[in-house]
This record gives sequence, C-alpha cells and structure tokens, in this order.
Amino acid sequence: WWKPNTVDWDYNFPAGWQSTDMAAATSRVFSRIPGTDHPSLDGQLYLQQGFDVISGGLKAGGWTSVTANDVPNQKNRTYAHTPYMSSNGERGGPMATYLVTANARSNFKLWTGTSVRRVVRQGGHVTGVEVEPYLSGGYSGVVNLTSITGRVILSAGTFGTAKLLMRSGIGPADQLAVVAGSGTDGATMIGNQSWIELPVGYNLDDHVNTDTVVEHPNVTFYDFYAAYDTPNATDESNYLTKRTGILTQAAPNIGPMFWDEIPGADGITRQLQWTARVEGSNGTPDGKAMTMSQYLGRGATSRGRTTITSGLDMVVSTLPYLQNEYDVAAVIQGIKNLQAALASVSDLVWTYPAANTTVEDFVDDMVVSYSNRRANHWIGTAKIGTDDGRIGGSAVVDLNAKVYGTDNLFVVDASIFPGHVTTNPSSYVVTVAERASEKIVALAANTALAEYAQCGGLQWNGSFTCKTPYTCTYQNDYYWQCL
Repeated sequence: WWKPNTVDWDYNFPAGWQSTDMAAATSRVFSRIPGTDHPSLDGQLYLQQGFDVISGGLKAGGWTSVTANDVPNQKNRTYAHTPYMSSNGERGGPMATYLVTANARSNFKLWTGTSVRRVVRQGGHVTGVEVEPYLSGGYSGVVNLTSITGRVILSAGTFGTAKLLMRSGIGPADQLAVVAGSGTDGATMIGNQSWIELPVGYNLDDHVNTDTVVEHPNVTFYDFYAAYDTPNATDESNYLTKRTGILTQAAPNIGPMFWDEIPGADGITRQLQWTARVEGSNGTPDGKAMTMSQYLGRGATSRGRTTITSGLDMVVSTLPYLQNEYDVAAVIQGIKNLQAALASVSDLVWTYPAANTTVEDFVDDMVVSYSNRRANHWIGTAKIGTDDGRIGGSAVVDLNAKVYGTDNLFVVDASIFPGHVTTNPSSYVVTVAERASEKIVALAANTALAEYAQCGGLQWNGSFTCKTPYTCTYQNDYYWQCL
C-alpha cells in the first residue's frame, strides 16, 4: 500500500492529473487508509531473517533504508519494510472503509450475484444498464437511468471494463465485429451505425516480472500455505485472539522491498521495484531460499493488447513485455546492480541465475510469456488523454474520465492509466478514483437539445440528448441531428 511517487503522475498522466492536481486526492486516500508496515498489534515484525540477509547486503552496497510512505519519492537505491492496507491487525483497504461509509448512505445499493452485460444507449447517451444473474438471486433486466441527467461509471478493471465497452458497441471495429458475430450478443447488439470506434484494449500494460533466486543459511521459511488449513496452534491463537504474530503479515513473508532507477540509452529512465520473499522457485526448493522478483514499471515503452473472443472472453492477444532493446537492457542492468549490491553477503548463493550464467544470457534465454512474466498489475486499456481516439488518437476517455463520443458514460479504474507506476498500483487506483470523483461531480448536468440541434458526430463533444419528442438521428459520420 504505497503512497504514490509523484513523478509517476507527472511522467504518465495528462494536465489536470499531474502530481500537484493529485495531492489533495492522495491526502484523502491516506487519511482513510493510512496503511502500516507493522501490521501485528504488538508492533513486532516476525521471522525477519530473510529481510535481514537482503537488507544487510543492500546497506553494505550503498543502498539506503527508508520508511517508504514517509518518503514516497525516494525510490532509487532504497529499501524498506512493506506497508500494507491493514488496520487493527487484519486486512483493510477500500472494502473496510469506502464501502462501509457508502453502504450507510440511503441512496446506495449493493447488488451481489449480478453482472453487467452492457450499457444501453441511444447514440452517445446511455439510457440504462443491462444486468444478468450469475448466481442464484441475481438480478436480470435493465436498470433505467434518470432521464437526461443520469450517469454511469464503469469500474470493472482493465479487462472487465474493456469487455463491457466492447459489448456496448464501443471499441475497435474489428472487436465490435466479433461481438456482433457472437451467439450471445449478436442479435441484440446496438447497430453498427451507432458504434463508437475507440482504441479500447490497446495500451495494455503490466509490470514486467523477472524472478531471481538466492539461498542463505540464515533464512527461515514459514509455510503460510499449509497454515491455511492446518495452522500452528500458537500462531492461530495469537492471530484470532490478539491479532498478533506471523499470520498478521503477508504470505510468503515479503520483504524487503527495494527500488532502482535505470537510465536508458534512449534517454528514458526506467523504474524497477524488487519484491523479496521467503520461498523457493524456479527449481530451488523452500527452506533457505529467497525469491526476488523484479518489476519493470515507469518508463517501459512496451505495450500490449487485450481482445475479445467469440465466446466473449477477454484474452491477452499481444503481450506488453520487453518488445524493445531498451526495456530489456533495464532488466539486465537491474539484475547486475542487485548482484553487485549483494556481493558482500557471505554464504549467499545465487541459484537463478546460476553463478556460471551471464545476466545477458539469463534474460535473453528466459521465455517471455503470460505465465512467467506477468505481475498481474494490469492497466491501460481505456487510456485517459486529450487525443480523442475517434479521430485517430490513443485516448478512450477525456480529462473528466468520460468516454469519448458519450455525454454520460465514465470509466474510473486502472484501465485509464496511460503508463505504469513505480510500485504495486493499488493506492494509485484509489487515488485516481478520488480525483475522478472531483471531476465528475464538478461537471454541469447534461441538458436536452432542441429540434434541429447537432447531437452527435465524430468530433462532437456536447450533449447527445434531444428534448422530447425528438430523436438524435444519424445524418453522416460527422453530424447527428435532433429530429
């Protein structure tokens, strides 16, 4: 649960979403979810032998120990204990804060067992949300919006939001054609004259994961996975009765976390985050092993794409990993920097990459696939920006998080991120939601247009709604009219 590094906003996001614009939203988020790097209620950290091995090496190598959320911008040659969205000795976060206060509101209703199929729209104006049950008791039908002024916010995540937009006739033409040809949606999909062609699904991004493994005799393994079904009796009692002990920490005993910046030959500085944890992998068994996963984030220029199948499932059709020499070079240099930092740790043995393998060969020979290089920090498929995707740009939503070509449809989740950030993106996503709420609430209410008024078109950004009894009617790609 990382307080955002301000350069991430300034490097990735457009005007209105820069670090100065995000400061108040960040403060609100961390006042509600401050997080802690000492989750046990007795203030202790448990089984820190692995942390001590790695952090001792980093310190000897010239890296600096920090309390991460006290100095969020210090993310170069620094290391820290991991802050979590924990409170009162247990997992917290938005579900324990925002959802609780929202649920207390008289105008809030939470539906479970129900999924959204698509938004129902007349041209660029959404009139309803079609839902269907996926569990017993789920709802079915169309939830109608308040006439003229109603709004919809999609927040289904990088893949879920892309899917909803495509099923609603919003996305690349090739993907909308897949939906139109599907047995599930084809017969009832909005007509192609009302399709809004936007680059939904492009700009897919994720931290590039590269695992490394070391062994050291001081490392002490704790089997969190076995504890799920058969916990140690003392540890179980300490957690359940006092919220103390090893079980308050995150499996599999994470830490330290550490950061490095790699200047690239292309003039871009790329950000790395490392997550160390006490477990084996890649052929090294649990016991004395530590896996250190490198995440390549801000500055990486590789991007992928998600597309929809005829069965309406989302797939990663183009991987967003290591598509150019500069991204690859950052991964290589980051491993070399880590090896140099840990060189003074006696009895430490590198098992992955092995001592007789060069870092260049290690990285070049490692398969680039969804299974081994994903961090599951997916972002970017409904990018925010000023370059309207209807007319050749790369953006799906405008600076108010409103979908281009609509007057009342918004996206607020990780899919609007233009590029990746320094750390795990959870707090950034919540901060974006706080900022988007400011923007959306500040918008003037939508108004209905008089007879003969323009109500749509490729470059139209006004109201798409006509007064009764008029209908927004297609004239040509650049002009819809209230008739």
